[in-house]
Amino acid sequence: MIYILTPEQMSQADRCAIENIGIPSLVLMENAIKSVFDIVHSLKPTSVLVIANTGNNGADAIGVARWCFQHSIDVDILITKSQKQTQEFKTQLQIAKSLGINIYYDFPTKKYDVIIDGLFGTGFKPPVREEFIPYIDFINNSKAIVVSVDIPSGIPSEHCVKADYTVSFSNPKTYHIQYPYSKYCGIIYIKDISIPNICIPNKDKILLSIKDIKPLIPKRALDTHKGEEGKILLIGGNIGYTGAITMSAKASTKAGASLVFVGVPKENISSVSGLLVEQIKYSLPSKDGFITSIENINLEEFDAIGIGMGFGIYEEGLKVIEYIVNNFNKPILIDADGLNIISKYKALGLLEKENIVITPHIGEFSRLTGFDKDYIIKNQIDVALDFHRKYKCSIALKSAISVIGIEDKAYVSMRGSPAMAKGGTGDVLSGILTTFLSKMSISKALKLGVFLHGIAGETASSKTHMESMSVMDMIESIPEAFRYIENAKDHEVCARLYIENTINYEEAYQKHQV
Repeated sequence: MIYILTPEQMSQADRCAIENIGIPSLVLMENAIKSVFDIVHSLKPTSVLVIANTGNNGADAIGVARWCFQHSIDVDILITKSQKQTQEFKTQLQIAKSLGINIYYDFPTKKYDVIIDGLFGTGFKPPVREEFIPYIDFINNSKAIVVSVDIPSGIPSEHCVKADYTVSFSNPKTYHIQYPYSKYCGIIYIKDISIPNICIPNKDKILLSIKDIKPLIPKRALDTHKGEEGKILLIGGNIGYTGAITMSAKASTKAGASLVFVGVPKENISSVSGLLVEQIKYSLPSKDGFITSIENINLEEFDAIGIGMGFGIYEEGLKVIEYIVNNFNKPILIDADGLNIISKYKALGLLEKENIVITPHIGEFSRLTGFDKDYIIKNQIDVALDFHRKYKCSIALKSAISVIGIEDKAYVSMRGSPAMAKGGTGDVLSGILTTFLSKMSISKALKLGVFLHGIAGETASSKTHMESMSVMDMIESIPEAFRYIENAKDHEVCARLYIENTINYEEAYQKHQV
């Protein structure tokens, strides 16, 4: 498992390694220094500038300068004018001076291939003091490749370094994962510097990798039949919204559901029937194109139900949702307008059941909770986990990352593509998840479904174009997403984050060159 830590939890792990286990701090620091140098060296620079503040982050950066010097790379060090110096900083600076490395206290005028950002680490608390802003601006205005030690300096403030590479240690931190700060990290490397696993204080926030997902792909028995491979019911497609339920249904079939039933208002049955060939259609009682009842359906025939895709917001819709929640004890997925109905009519009590799964995007979650959207994005892992713990339902909170709240833990997927920022991708996810909910536990279904959905988006955008990818392209890419997971290396997390000692630095560097 790859555990995500807050800066405070990382400090606890450091103290544990030093004070309880007995690993000297300079040993941990040297391991960190060497791991940063490995990345810098892979960039093949001829000249490097280290910009260091006077704390331990700066000490790490100065240590990297020493390794550059040892490998005949032209390296200079720029020290900030901060007065407070840690002992580790003093030690590393004295070594650098003894080697004869150039030390500057004012901005040098020469140009460098690489700048190493050693101003602040993950323990930084905003705001950035005025005297440090020129250093951040100098880094961001340079044409050099920027490598940040631990975290781009200034995060989580608005005035921060924009790195091309970030090298951090032991475990990924929340700022490496959550937006908007993650986008300033560039390519992220998390290196093992010998902090023992027993020192990791938090195990309830987990970053998903291929290793976690690969075993979850269903394996069909040779003598299986359609009754054993998922019988699901999708309800939605009210007047004007037939596209949403259609995309969900097609995604469900591609994801492996053997029997997909689609319930739509009677006014739309003809148009939906023209769009869906493999799926079975239900004509439901309705008024003015909006479903009013589903009591003519025997819900117990199904293994999972999904509702809300192309539903609209209306009072009778709440009664339909209530009927399902009160009469169906297997997994129920509520998405889109199903969630907006619950928000509008203040019916969050409906979510207090362990068989309920909700899949809100940031706007829908804001309406459910009353939280500001910006606050949700910056605290996405915590707010999703807190909501799951409060209401007992499972949640997949969708944004640039997806956070799954399940079994009192948060699981994070970083898979996906900016091309997915368009209407309909959430409907595809609902279809995929409802299929998996019919075949396996809620926990397994959410992990596999969210991860697979992201890879389908990556695959579709790579085959078409970031701007022109359609939702149907995503659906058609679901089979390739399955194969990708089956064939990928276990340690893989995503295209811009590499964990521990499995990294081939030269290969990774070449992969990310334009």
